[in-house]
Amino acid sequence: MYALRLFSTRHARGLETVYRLFGGMLVALAPILRAIGHRRLERPTAAVERAVKGLLFDCRMCGQCVLSSTGMTCPMNCPKELRNGPCGGVRADGSCEIEPAMRCV
Repeated sequence: MYALRLFSTRHARGLETVYRLFGGMLVALAPILRAIGHRRLERPTAAVERAVKGLLFDCRMCGQCVLSSTGMTCPMNCPKELRNGPCGGVRADGSCEIEPAMRCV
């Protein structure tokens, strides 16, 4: 799972492009989706979102998603749950001061 998270961080620009294309596709499919009904689509869409974001970004589905602002790296993975950058406790090698085996988000 960590390898996929590293992949998503290293390929953030490509994933952002896929995200934009997917958004455009949803806009194009809006009449069909409207006919099916948004309430019917809500649960399956949320399940797919949870699975994909969990697999690629180790997403916690906190409702405060800033993946597009943080280079497709979920800051909620920080043991201190800091969202606005490094806490100042990052070691010289880039690892976390609380969990030395973990790279700083």
